[in-house]
Amino acid sequence: MTEQQHDESKLERVIRKIKRCLALSKSPNENEAATAMRQAQALMREYRLTELDVRLSDVDEVQSEKSRANRRPTWDRHLSGIVARVFGCRPLSYKHWCKSSGRMVERALFVGVMPAPQIAMYAYETLLTKLTQARRDYVASVRSGMRRSAYSPETAGDHFAIAWVSVVHGKIHQLVPCGEEDPAIEQHPNGRDLVAVESQDEALIEQYLSGKEIGKQRKARAVELDMAAQIAGMLAGQRVELNPGMAHAGHVAAQISHSQ
Repeated sequence: MTEQQHDESKLERVIRKIKRCLALSKSPNENEAATAMRQAQALMREYRLTELDVRLSDVDEVQSEKSRANRRPTWDRHLSGIVARVFGCRPLSYKHWCKSSGRMVERALFVGVMPAPQIAMYAYETLLTKLTQARRDYVASVRSGMRRSAYSPETAGDHFAIAWVSVVHGKIHQLVPCGEEDPAIEQHPNGRDLVAVESQDEALIEQYLSGKEIGKQRKARAVELDMAAQIAGMLAGQRVELNPGMAHAGHVAAQISHSQ
């Protein structure tokens, strides 16, 4: 372990201790709460940490194991974008040199307050696998003449995939509790607390990304889509079933299936 790694490991332990103290500072026992807050403040002074530093430690980024040799297609980026919005993350594309393949690749990346990026990545990769297969099947049907298109099979497949994502967009919201089903909103009918948490997470993500170099997103060109491909994509998207499974500790385990 290098000296830098040792320092980072030590800092992580200190931040964990500060977090425990801050959690205890909310104890109904006034003496315990006051003692915990003093300990947290003392540690922050000793290591020159602010409350923002501690909160920022919860923000992390998760990159997809799936990569592309070329730029990710529009339908792929659309999928990561809608998943990110549902789970309160920022979707990015990460381009880098891949040693194992010996070439430049591009991957989807989610930034957010943990464990949101991990959950978003799970949903994205599961849906991407299904969408890729559905698009592949549609392209094959156009190529074989089973379906007609004024476009090339690959382009028709892209139009199919964009429509697929647009339909699944509405279904993805079923992966997280919302409305009256959310205990937090039942206790706070106006949902003000939920909005405050979302705004706080968004601010933390912005702060985390402020020191990183992020390329500007290209503006998508307006194109006329193949109506037949759109209809086929929408019908295929409607057959995707999202069965949310709730676990404790605010964790969402999504079981995604496709009806035949």
